[in-house]
Formats: sequence, C-alpha cells, structure tokens
Amino acid sequence: MADEVTKQSVVHGVYSNFFDIVKNITPEPGVVFSKMIFPAMPDFELDKTNSYPIIILESPQVDLKIFHMGKNLTDGTINFNVYATSAKTRDLITDKIIYAIETNKGVLASKNIRQIELGNIMMDQVARGKIKVNFCTIPIKFKFWSDKTFAF
Repeated sequence: MADEVTKQSVVHGVYSNFFDIVKNITPEPGVVFSKMIFPAMPDFELDKTNSYPIIILESPQVDLKIFHMGKNLTDGTINFNVYATSAKTRDLITDKIIYAIETNKGVLASKNIRQIELGNIMMDQVARGKIKVNFCTIPIKFKFWSDKTFAF
C-alpha cells in the first residue's frame, strides 16, 4: 500500500492509495486490473473490442478549507471511469471497485484518508467507431485533515 497522505502529498498520496487498492482486483481469471488502469485515456488505439475494458483513475479534485484554529480540512473527490464493450462487464467491474473501496476504508483511514463515501454513479453508452462502449463514472468522496500552516 502507498504511503500515508500528508499535507505535502495530498494529490499524489490519495491517487496512489486508491490505485493500490484497485490494481489488485481480479475481475476474471487471468485478468489483472493494474494492466487496465490509466491516469488518462490511453494513447493507443481503442478500436477493437479486445482493447477493453479499461479503467481511468483521475487525479483527485481537492478543496482546502479551514477546519478550526489548528487544522485544515481537505474535501476531495476521486473518479473512477470504467469503459467496457458490454453493460454486464462494466457493471461487474463497477461492483468490484465499489466493494474493494468499501472493504478497505480502514486501510485508507490508516493513511489519513477518511469519511469515504460513494457519490452518484453516472452510466451511459456511446459509439466509438463500430464499437458500442458502455461507461460509468464512480465518484468517491473523501476528507483529509492536516495541521494548519501558520504565518509569522
């Protein structure tokens, strides 16, 4: 598992912890999730059905707020985007991601990523050339508290 999240490494730390949890999921025999997860749409052609499924783990969006005199609160959201050639495959992968996040909340809390909640999952279907691609976005909300930096 990735390192503890600190105020010096919020974006990278959150990303790497979520990546580490999801990369170990095996959706079907012989398929490893880490070969399907990308930080952005991959540069290679996605014009064949065997190019899918893919998972895009976006960098987290964060919003720093003052929590109280000595602490700052970072509210954030990290999105998983799942692309598959069938709705069934998309749904199976989505369920596995949600289950992995739910069962690893304690691990994430030990890395200072807390109050993890699932947002509204958005699903749709698009045509990509001759391929019908089913996709969804899984937003995961989180909170991170850090010591406030004081100016002198």
